Amino acid sequence: MANKQKKSGPLPGVGQWRTLESVGDVKRLFRWLILAVKDEKLSGYQASVMGQLGTYLLKVIEGNDLEARITALEQRASEREQYRRGNNT
Repeated sequence: MANKQKKSGPLPGVGQWRTLESVGDVKRLFRWLILAVKDEKLSGYQASVMGQLGTYLLKVIEGNDLEARITALEQRASEREQYRRGNNT
């Protein structure tokens, strides 16, 4: 039985990526995975594993964004409370 798997090596286009830090970056990864499978440059299994990692990364990015937004809102609420009490510092 012939082994159809090719030797793993650098995937075309991936080396151009510097970071995956935003929701847009992860969307670009997902698009790339779909096109790579369509063009038979990546197996469905490899794309599935990378897609799952992308999903986890997306959750982390969204969590960090939410945390930053909550911190900013808490800071603004604290500043407003200080202003109302006349302790404008």
